[in-house]
Amino acid sequence: MADLKAGDVQGLVVQNPLFMGYKGVMTMVEHLQGKAVEKRIDTGVVLVTKENMDDESVQELLYPPLEKYLK
Repeated sequence: MADLKAGDVQGLVVQNPLFMGYKGVMTMVEHLQGKAVEKRIDTGVVLVTKENMDDESVQELLYPPLEKYLK
């Protein structure tokens, strides 16, 4: 993050680990229920740049609120 702020790195490609976990569990539940599931599931990515790194949605990806889910 320091290198991104300093301009040494132009961007970071970031995934959403919480959504990936959620989607994985829900897909397995559907599979176990006998429902058809996609062979490949795109969980998305976000390009983080110096310009958007302070956006709330980007901050949540960079620093997931784990305490919210690990109570």
